[in-house]
Amino acid sequence: MSTFRWSLSSPRLSLRKLLHNYNPPSLPHHLCLQGGGVASSPKMSTSTNSDQNTNTHFIPASASTSMAESYQVVPGGGLCSSSTTSPDEMDRVAEQTFQRYTISQSSSDINARKSGKGVAIVWFRNDLRVLDNEALYRAWVSSEAVLPLYCVDPRLVNATTHYFGFPKTGAFRARFLIECLADLKKKLMKMGLNLLIQHGKPEEIIPTLVKAYGAHTVYAHKETCSEEVNVERLVSSCLRKMETSTNSTKLQLVWGSTMYHIDDLPFNTSCLPDVYTQFRKSVESKSKVRGCIKIPSSLGPPPSIGDWGHVPSLDQLGHLGEKASSYDLLRIYKETRNGMLGPDYSTKFSPWLASGSLSPRFIYEEVKRYEKERLSNDSTYWVLFELIWRDYFRFLSIKYGNSIFHLGGPRKLKLSWSQDQLLFESWRDGRTGYPLIDANMKELSTTGFMSNRGRQIVCSFLVRDMGIDWRMGAEWFETCLLDYDPCSNYGNWTYGAGVGNDPREDRYFSIPKQAQTYDSEGSYVAYWLPELEALPKEKRNFPGHSYIKPVVPLKYGNNNKNIHKDPALAERRTRSQGNKIKGYRR
Repeated sequence: MSTFRWSLSSPRLSLRKLLHNYNPPSLPHHLCLQGGGVASSPKMSTSTNSDQNTNTHFIPASASTSMAESYQVVPGGGLCSSSTTSPDEMDRVAEQTFQRYTISQSSSDINARKSGKGVAIVWFRNDLRVLDNEALYRAWVSSEAVLPLYCVDPRLVNATTHYFGFPKTGAFRARFLIECLADLKKKLMKMGLNLLIQHGKPEEIIPTLVKAYGAHTVYAHKETCSEEVNVERLVSSCLRKMETSTNSTKLQLVWGSTMYHIDDLPFNTSCLPDVYTQFRKSVESKSKVRGCIKIPSSLGPPPSIGDWGHVPSLDQLGHLGEKASSYDLLRIYKETRNGMLGPDYSTKFSPWLASGSLSPRFIYEEVKRYEKERLSNDSTYWVLFELIWRDYFRFLSIKYGNSIFHLGGPRKLKLSWSQDQLLFESWRDGRTGYPLIDANMKELSTTGFMSNRGRQIVCSFLVRDMGIDWRMGAEWFETCLLDYDPCSNYGNWTYGAGVGNDPREDRYFSIPKQAQTYDSEGSYVAYWLPELEALPKEKRNFPGHSYIKPVVPLKYGNNNKNIHKDPALAERRTRSQGNKIKGYRR
């Protein structure tokens, strides 16, 4: 069993208030839920990230800016209505959560842990959090003063994707990054520090700061994909060039992006199983999840800095609890995670996991606490199951390196793909003539979100029915997704295209079957395609001549028999589909 986990929308068990101490920022205002329903405008739906019956892996985004006005989530309590949970109670719960994961300044051994001198720099990257941040903790232990730093790297925010030149960071994710940085800065200031924000390349900024403040060590979290690893190498190289006989500054990289630590795996990453189930069973039986790193509640003072910089604007980024809830989402997570429309189909964690605003180990500990205090069932386990998938993709990126970005994937398959621009644009813009595809793509372009189920379906359609180069889809997701991270995104697309590391992963998602199973009344497609709302419910996913003409016929399972009589469509598909992978249907 496995699923497309494109980005992990794991437990919707904790949102802004639960993780008040963790400072997960709210999502942009276009993603607001109000009064327990979907905001009338702009449009949004939410969904989950896994399919228990398939072996493909998506992790959605989406959450709520106005969550404080509609729903609150508290530790061990699932989702709570704000109408029954007072702000004072939520603040109390947040403070209790904070205390569980920090060390009191009155603790007898806190000073015994801190023995360093001088200045240490913490280079924040995709770890925009305070709690369970080992890089931050090590910097505090090893120094008298900690200098937190974030570099707004133009290669990330103002660049384009590798093959097809799409914007590398779309407006939605850029706005989310802004909110992450603002919250991180606020939390660091609350703990006696600040966040130095500078625009430029880390390999140019960091050596300058090291020289100015005499920093002895730069701490950062280790990444796994080539672009990020290359920046690490450049920073290390520049620091080595500054070495003298009496002074040398090291870049110390810390592992902290997965639930299971890389050093605790029962095998070397080069021997990582190519089948997820084998990996999961092995780590569950032979490995243990480490506890969260607890840090002092006060980390200051920082070095004396005149200008700490400002959280960037969109223009600068290249773009003009413990109380029982009335509706416990963790308890029913497994049953709801395959939905496509409504507020109850996602954990809403994936954007924060992708930015590092949230630690997977924190989720693990909170789930285990929930199970101990309230309930343990399939749904609580499934949250952890999804986190293991997320780990798996991260470790696979180490094993297979850049092959996850290459046309042939980890297996180096030589297949023929089309790069028909008109066909791709019809998919990208939601103009394929298939309501289920078009609705999902319009949701993505409008919100930066798409459900797990939707990601599987649109991927299958692009590569199986259209025969389009899967990298075009992967790079478009890279542009749009709030919860984009390279390991999960490209790992999932290689699986969906049949070029992933597991040769068994070769699936075709039948649009008619998926529509009948997951949107039987056409509520989802009517929501995103208002022109279908007036049609009878059973016709919304199969509107015939009441909707735009399909751009290609389906490979299997076409409900419209007349489509096969259109020679233009047949010719278009013949020209576009060089890929002859066989896939069994779902």
